[in-house]
Amino acid sequence: MFYDELNNSLTTKMNFTRNKYDPCVYNKQTEDGMITIKTHVDDLKVSSRTKEQIQEVIDQLKAIYNEVTVHEEEIHDYLGMIMEHDREAGSVKINMRAYIEGTIIALHEDEPDEKLKEVSTPATNNLFKIREGEVEKLSHKRAKTFHSLVARLLFVAKRSRPDILLAVSFLTTRVKEPDADDWKKLIRVLSYLQGTLDHC
Repeated sequence: MFYDELNNSLTTKMNFTRNKYDPCVYNKQTEDGMITIKTHVDDLKVSSRTKEQIQEVIDQLKAIYNEVTVHEEEIHDYLGMIMEHDREAGSVKINMRAYIEGTIIALHEDEPDEKLKEVSTPATNNLFKIREGEVEKLSHKRAKTFHSLVARLLFVAKRSRPDILLAVSFLTTRVKEPDADDWKKLIRVLSYLQGTLDHC
């Protein structure tokens, strides 16, 4: 219901156009350039070439919703992504160190004896090899942990760490009935992330 309300506000009252490929992205072309709004429930990220355009959007949102919290710092947290803007370089660094650390903590809460070791890659050359019949299936509890951790890693891979995307994409195909080999592959990705926490 809130999405319908927000969609109506952005399209009808503020003259944005919803992106036909991603219903959570809205654009408006102006004389000063494109304004883009990305939405996630009630969190909006507004980007534009000028501060004036962004302020205009903020003012319109305040007129509609009264209470609006605005973050305009050079560094801010958006959905677990720490975004560091460098206006002079025209770049944005995205770091998810805290989210990754939380994922590793979640592993140790469910599996306190699991050790992560230093590795240089998120997967080995046997990533796509699946043994039939001879590998034990994970217990129900460990399978739930596997599924949860893979989902968290997919969130990271799609937003700031494409270096793990291939391994995580494979692991998503194994969440239904993971086995001991799949668990080792998951631990490999987590081990790699622990050693590369500051990669952006």
